[in-house]
Amino acid sequence: MKRYLKVASLLLVLTSSIYLPAVSAANSTEMLITLAETNPALVERLNDVALNDAKLLKQLLKMADSDPAQLERLLNILASDPETFGQLVTVFNAEETQEDDDVSTFGIDDGGLKG
Repeated sequence: MKRYLKVASLLLVLTSSIYLPAVSAANSTEMLITLAETNPALVERLNDVALNDAKLLKQLLKMADSDPAQLERLLNILASDPETFGQLVTVFNAEETQEDDDVSTFGIDDGGLKG
């Protein structure tokens, strides 16, 4: 019972310490619940991250895309090689920014002029 309460409190800390967009909130919550049930040690690691750097936790959850295995791999990279993890974050954010910048211009003809 004590372990269950500890896991439940860690889960509460995790879900309350970060902001998740509404679209992925359900997936992230489901992933966190699954982790609490199957891998409490990973939840403890996430709790440490949440208490020290909520922005980093948000980035980890976004990069993991609600996949517990991906989340654990990312945490392992962060622990073993922070420089490489930083590079992964940069690449991930660049890809995400580029996807956001792709705007459809169907039916618009600018005559090929720039500037």
